[in-house]
Amino acid sequence: MKKNQFDTIEKAESFLLSIPKFGNVGRSAANFSLDKMISFCELMGNPQQNVPMIHVAGTNGKGTTCQMLASVYQEAGYRTGLYTSPHLVDVRERFMINGTWMDDENLLEFFQQFGEDAAEQKLTFFELTTAIAFWYFNKMNVDLAVIETGLGGRLDATNVINPIVSVITSVGFDHTDILGNTLGEIATEKAGIIKQDVPVVLGRLEPEAESVIKSVALNMDSGVHHSQDLNPEFKNGNIILQPVDNLIRIGGEGRKKIDALNAAMAWIVKELVQPKFPVEKEVFVDGIEHLDLCFGGHAHFSKIHPKNSWYFDGAHNVESIRELYKELREIAPVEEWTVVLSFMDDKLNQEIADIWNQFPNIKVFEQEGERAASAIKMKRYFPTADIINDQQAVQLFASEENKTELVIFSGSFYFYKSVRHWMGTDAYTKK
Repeated sequence: MKKNQFDTIEKAESFLLSIPKFGNVGRSAANFSLDKMISFCELMGNPQQNVPMIHVAGTNGKGTTCQMLASVYQEAGYRTGLYTSPHLVDVRERFMINGTWMDDENLLEFFQQFGEDAAEQKLTFFELTTAIAFWYFNKMNVDLAVIETGLGGRLDATNVINPIVSVITSVGFDHTDILGNTLGEIATEKAGIIKQDVPVVLGRLEPEAESVIKSVALNMDSGVHHSQDLNPEFKNGNIILQPVDNLIRIGGEGRKKIDALNAAMAWIVKELVQPKFPVEKEVFVDGIEHLDLCFGGHAHFSKIHPKNSWYFDGAHNVESIRELYKELREIAPVEEWTVVLSFMDDKLNQEIADIWNQFPNIKVFEQEGERAASAIKMKRYFPTADIINDQQAVQLFASEENKTELVIFSGSFYFYKSVRHWMGTDAYTKK
């Protein structure tokens, strides 16, 4: 009998992290077919069929919406799984139950059962992590799981599930080389998560995208529910939702204005699955307000330093950067901000640069990996920026100087780990 190569957690981790990731090498790390995923799930006994799941896609907002939903259901006492990507520091972040990362024992158990098959079938990194999530949530008997798509929807590895509700948070121009060059084409890919007779919740969409999604939903007999029917707004530091004959006020500390829309989507999802997973209004409010307690290490306008006014936001496309720009301008004039940017090569363009160039004090940093934008390229887009290396950044952000500065780190989710390293602090305590 052949010895299993995955006899230690170190070997399992080494294999997993050796698989090329989309964040490092781009589309060559992806597989735009569900065939391998379907086959591997069958090999595992289709664990994804045993867990009620909420499926969330979208260009922007899907990560926050997923975390809001998970926080709400955890607050309500449900054993709640959350699968998101990318991870910021540790791959185990992708697999959470009630806000706690997957442990080494379970990760090793998966590889001892299915690691050889995964290696033989040459699953992509995202296919494999998705399979791990399905297996883990089923093994741990979660009541409900929130599943975030990785890329698009139609051919995304997560799209082998039959969810109880589907969510499409937004449709914008991102990954156009893969998803299409028009909003209609991209919307078609996102709409691929819509299933027969499964309700769909929409965020704020352009008419072209909304028309495509409504057409797909109609063909699937799937009811469409609009978050904007709740008139979501961020007012006086609070998120305000206004469902029929109701008013919901949620403390918005640490939230962006766009989070009012994300909270509205979460509320509608809650209402749609209320018969099976009841949640009281007060519990919903607490769940949103306690979001940062459940998921402290996130990259959505996160205060990244305990004392200083330093923030991280993974905004990396035009729509999300525009929203972030508005938030920063409301806090302070552009002259008061230090902006530290690092990009993936395929995300840097003139439209994005024009937004950031409104800030006079910019620094750029080149990440590792073949997909990262070079310092030379970033300097072309940001001619007045200072190029900093890792050593200079540590000196700058780990020192006791400049502690009163407003700093925003942005450009890529993959930049997060470097930023935490510079500060000499752990990204967050493993829970």
